[in-house]
Amino acid sequence: MNIPEAIAIDLTDGQLDFLHRFFRNCPDSFAANFIYKKFPKNHRLISAGDSCSHVYLLLDGRLQAVEEYVTDDPYSFMEIPAMDIVGDYELFQQVSHRVITLTTLEASSFLIIPSNAYFSWIQNDANALFIRTQKLISQISTQNQIERQNFFLDNKTRLIYFLFTECSRLNGQAPPYSIAYTRPQIAQKLGCSVRTINRSLLSLKKEGAAAISRGKIQIQRDQYLWMQEYLQQKMRIL
Repeated sequence: MNIPEAIAIDLTDGQLDFLHRFFRNCPDSFAANFIYKKFPKNHRLISAGDSCSHVYLLLDGRLQAVEEYVTDDPYSFMEIPAMDIVGDYELFQQVSHRVITLTTLEASSFLIIPSNAYFSWIQNDANALFIRTQKLISQISTQNQIERQNFFLDNKTRLIYFLFTECSRLNGQAPPYSIAYTRPQIAQKLGCSVRTINRSLLSLKKEGAAAISRGKIQIQRDQYLWMQEYLQQKMRIL
């Protein structure tokens, strides 16, 4: 299937390559279902409890997955990177309403497809179904690995791992690396209390491994390298 020119002109070679592979056996007429749209940072794309009306191909940006009903407070359990697919998980489960909330972590662009058209097509397209299955398995494996790591880590190491991961995203920028998340947001992502985050952060400050500037956590290059060495010794995964 050819990607409509009005959409293709705004995409990178990598994005186009994925779409061509995913929709390789799809008839050209299916493109009539496509909606190309961009959303700003902190846009709620999907809310838990919504009807499953559309499937979203995340072409650029990042999403935060939030479980609303596991605990008293919303629990942010996973980030979804670009070139992934969201909104079809419930279709495969054959449930009628969304089970999680998805919010953009940065400006993001999507190819949006009505759920009924998407599901009717992908059930009969072995190539697309294989690619989607690969992505689902990769996503579940990553989530399980993070859960296993968190189960055995102390709170300080979990915070260091979080800070190191965020700094790694900013590695192309000049230090210091400024962590975009507030302490309550970090506590929510790590599944602990703000008091625990404050205590762990105070320990890192005393060790010279982190700093606070105007309420933001700041990490220098040497502190980032210290975290890398700490995690290599503690976790043996980097």
